[in-house]
Amino acid sequence: MPTRYTLAAVLRTTRAARGLSQEQLASTVEPSHLHKIEHAKSNISLEMLEDISKRLDVDSVALLAAAASYERQESLEEFMTHLWAELGKLGEMRVMESLPAQFSGKALIAAKSGKPPIPPDRIQAILDCKAEGLTQKETSVKLEMPYSTVHKFWHMPVADQ
Repeated sequence: MPTRYTLAAVLRTTRAARGLSQEQLASTVEPSHLHKIEHAKSNISLEMLEDISKRLDVDSVALLAAAASYERQESLEEFMTHLWAELGKLGEMRVMESLPAQFSGKALIAAKSGKPPIPPDRIQAILDCKAEGLTQKETSVKLEMPYSTVHKFWHMPVADQ
């Protein structure tokens, strides 16, 4: 990922190549904020990058690729080879095939927060150790579980078990 400095240089250079002043480009962004972005004094959001890229008539991914290529000190061709390899990793992980499950229509489905629940068989193993007369520490070592997890279920009311 390019730093904000490299991206700032790409945005400034592209704006100048299009013959646009900051004020002309600032129709999508506050002029003072655009100035801060182009001088790497402020980060840019993806939404703002998309708005600027539309005004510059250059895809935002191309702007990021140019900045990353420069930062890696690679030609665009070398960087594209690297990028194809990275996209191949996503392909191997079947990310593209899994993406539709993340959406309901066009809305992103909210992810469940927090840690995954402790499987019931692990909880039962804690309770079995307790019934055998082991201490919480011994149970933690035997089951290779954090002491805090063992403690939580050790003192769980019987109704919740």
